[in-house]
Amino acid sequence: MDNHILITGIGGPAGRSAVTYFREKGFPVIGTDIREVETPVESFYIIPPAGAPSFSTDLIDIIKKERPSLLITTVTEELPVVARLKKIIEGYGCIIFISPPSAIDIANDKLKTAMVMAGHSVPVPISFDECTPRESIIREFGFPLLSKPRFGRGERGVALYWKPAELLAETRTGLVFQEFIPGEEFDVNLFIDKEGDPLSAVVLKKTRLKDGVVGNSLAVERVKREDIEQLGIKIALILRLEGPVDMDIRLREDGTPVLLEINARLGGNVLSSKEVLDSLFIAWLMEARTQLKDISIISQSL
Repeated sequence: MDNHILITGIGGPAGRSAVTYFREKGFPVIGTDIREVETPVESFYIIPPAGAPSFSTDLIDIIKKERPSLLITTVTEELPVVARLKKIIEGYGCIIFISPPSAIDIANDKLKTAMVMAGHSVPVPISFDECTPRESIIREFGFPLLSKPRFGRGERGVALYWKPAELLAETRTGLVFQEFIPGEEFDVNLFIDKEGDPLSAVVLKKTRLKDGVVGNSLAVERVKREDIEQLGIKIALILRLEGPVDMDIRLREDGTPVLLEINARLGGNVLSSKEVLDSLFIAWLMEARTQLKDISIISQSL
């Protein structure tokens, strides 16, 4: 047993951020991704996508070989599989902070997220599945309105429609259609401990988006928004989320915060909210001490 940390998806923003944080603290990192990447780590493995039959076996084989002390999963599609492997992973002495499968299944499904949260009086966009006639969607929403993959990562694949011809020309499948929330967008970063208590909460305002009014954030700034922070914590408690969590929240024209989606993992902007990584680090050390493991704090101390 050593102090290696296994981080998946190191080619993505969240994976790169986690690698940067822990290597700066002096911990050696084992990285995985589905393709070759340039992120600097001590050991690297190409691993199949989470939907591949061999994903679980390959991941466990890496854990058996490398014996990492901590596993951080940063790929949305991997979360349901890894959450169901938690007991096996912990059986090899590897600590993991991840939400229960039932919570991840909701968070990974944007339509189910909207339906469940609406049932708990959490403001969400009005949403329809892809079987809803386009004419009915137009009558309900007007324009602009948007679609996104029902099962997808972050803001990838979001399409904004400004007129009926654009919506009627949409041929993709697996979509959820939602009203467009026009206000400022925020990124809520949390770390929830095993008892359900939020150890850290940081709100980031997205100041520049990849596609103008929608898309992944290209720039953020820290802001103090108690209302948005408390909404994020409320959502985490409703779903009994655990570990690192990332949420996208937008404002209606009247200023009401509206939940857009939940990522039950580290967010891509987590280096701008290092408290979340600090909480993960401390939780790891405390869990390791509880299990009588010898993990030393190397390089920087909190």
